[in-house]
Amino acid sequence: MQLTQKERLYLQDAAEHEKLCIAKYNDYSSQVSCPQLASLLQQIAQSEQQHLQTIQQVMQGQMPNLASSGSQSMGQGGQSMGMSGGQGQGGVSMQAGGQMGANKPTMSTAGTGQMQQGLSDKEICQDLITTEKAIAGMYNTATFEASNHQLRQVLSHIQQEEQDHAFQIFNYMQQKGWYQPQ
Repeated sequence: MQLTQKERLYLQDAAEHEKLCIAKYNDYSSQVSCPQLASLLQQIAQSEQQHLQTIQQVMQGQMPNLASSGSQSMGQGGQSMGMSGGQGQGGVSMQAGGQMGANKPTMSTAGTGQMQQGLSDKEICQDLITTEKAIAGMYNTATFEASNHQLRQVLSHIQQEEQDHAFQIFNYMQQKGWYQPQ
């Protein structure tokens, strides 16, 4: 497939964004205090890795198969994470109630020799939802700028998965009592 200059630039940006997302999810998964949240973040990091591979394939002129390039963002049959206990998407066990990690900042030296305040699990979730909103917006614009129908489908598919990632985090936050829709 021949890409326009604009498409190539959007794809280069998308690849860089995906690399940052992968690093962010992997880093945060090791920082959070809740094992269920750590597992969710690791799953999303794997999905972001698939997005990066898809973008790299397109940049090399290959059109990926959407059925195999997708993540399991919404789980089996479109299920989102459980809100009242039991198994959520991807086998992430959720326990109702509790504020594990909600207001428990971590301390680190961050290479300065001085103690610095880390982010709480809640703040990490808020940062990741903000990140997913920005990434989904970038994919939305890239989709409308693409002139090739197949490329539009690929970008739209990734955008939907980015929205699903934010929804998974939203569900986790809501289950913990950290996010109450008004």
